[in-house]
Amino acid sequence: VSQSATAADTPTLGSAPSSVAEGPEYLDLATLRTSATQVTQDTNVATASAYVAHALSDLCFVYAAREQTLGAAALAWTRRAEKNAYGEWVSALRMETRLGAGHAAWGALASGSRVAAIASSESLPYMAPVLAQLAARRQPIVVHAAAQSLDDASCVRSDVAGVFASLHSRAVVLASASAQEAHDVAAVAHAVAAAAQVPVVHVTSGAFDADDTNSVHVLSHSQLAAFVADVAATQLEPAEAVQRALSLFHAVSGRTYRMLEYSGSSDAETVFVALGAAAASTQAALPSIMQESRTGVLNVRALRPWDHAELVRSLPASVRRVVVLSATNGADALLADVSVAALISGANIGVCGES
Repeated sequence: VSQSATAADTPTLGSAPSSVAEGPEYLDLATLRTSATQVTQDTNVATASAYVAHALSDLCFVYAAREQTLGAAALAWTRRAEKNAYGEWVSALRMETRLGAGHAAWGALASGSRVAAIASSESLPYMAPVLAQLAARRQPIVVHAAAQSLDDASCVRSDVAGVFASLHSRAVVLASASAQEAHDVAAVAHAVAAAAQVPVVHVTSGAFDADDTNSVHVLSHSQLAAFVADVAATQLEPAEAVQRALSLFHAVSGRTYRMLEYSGSSDAETVFVALGAAAASTQAALPSIMQESRTGVLNVRALRPWDHAELVRSLPASVRRVVVLSATNGADALLADVSVAALISGANIGVCGES
């Protein structure tokens, strides 16, 4: 096991909250433990997903590569000996990111622990072999992966390229953009992992807005535990588990998500297809001209499992051109998925990529 946990990462019962845990972005866990309903609190993308990981896990491994702030909330809650939604202590440990990363999670799963990981997308290529082995053995783990990496100047930049390394692992891959979505999709990810008994990678937004603080409707501990139990009441195949989790999440929260989400003109001729934050930024830029220019945006919420027919059904019948957006060459995988879907459908749709 490659592990670099420090004394600061080890829980100390009764210890005073450290300075890293101060501030609105770290949530009021005391209220969330006792509330029976959703609570509106201020938080950011990283902490919204970390809250769910902490609430629904016994062990949380942090694979931050070179980004030392990633996983700060989970590590702070461990130092404060905060309990999860099942009334148990949670251990969050910072791990080294190198080839074979994830073997510690494998050992923890074998002991019967509920396991989550917080990682940068830069870490996913190192974790992919272990994710593939866990998928083959139907072992559930949720990896909350921030779509970001460090460049040569040690500046954080948005990066989804690493996400595509996990596509061949047979893990479910879900995406979110805002802090609210990060919280919601994180909950769905844990429910899917429990119901389908497979690894789930939840991709959150990267460098540009991950630290922005917004008001988020947060599910309480009791709501999260009950939601996961309801979804996992019957063991399902991954696609069925995603659909059931999205449906039951709407019943619990009132918020609606689909595996593929279209917005824009009902008679669009051009549709932009993107994942997570890229889709959200495109939607924000185009609303005033979508109807006039006959354009739309397809937000890929579930990158895996992938349904070629569902993609075509999600598009208006009038579509003649699909543009797959991404900031990296890693979008070639999404471009290939969309191209194959268009080809199989027999529809007169041209597909191209754009960075």
